[in-house]
Amino acid sequence: MSGWDLKPQGIQGVLKTTGEKASHIEKHAKAYGEHMTSAATSAGTISAEGGGEGGEKAQGGLVALALSQYADHAVKDLKFIAARAGKSLQGAVDATTAYLNGDEEMAAEAQRKALSAPDIDPKKPGVQTR
Repeated sequence: MSGWDLKPQGIQGVLKTTGEKASHIEKHAKAYGEHMTSAATSAGTISAEGGGEGGEKAQGGLVALALSQYADHAVKDLKFIAARAGKSLQGAVDATTAYLNGDEEMAAEAQRKALSAPDIDPKKPGVQTR
């Protein structure tokens, strides 16, 4: 198998360490959300008279609004990072397994699949977000 020189024990160690680090993404994302909520709450609010059709007041701070919009964007990036990490880890496992089974072509295909962008919105089949 020219071009391939895999050491399964080394790969297993790297996958274990990487998997442990990737598993912390959810914990960090939750803490991130809590901190953003706290920051938005602490930013204060403003009132605008007659904001709606019935003359009701519209409330919300400009900084809180900006933080909310930023968080919406950042959450998508965090989901993408988590999905990419998962696909990369699975691709490494699949490629290593194929290599150990002696199928260089299957290993190369597993690598190609791992490089494709993950679908982070499974409600929309076939739609890639990046």
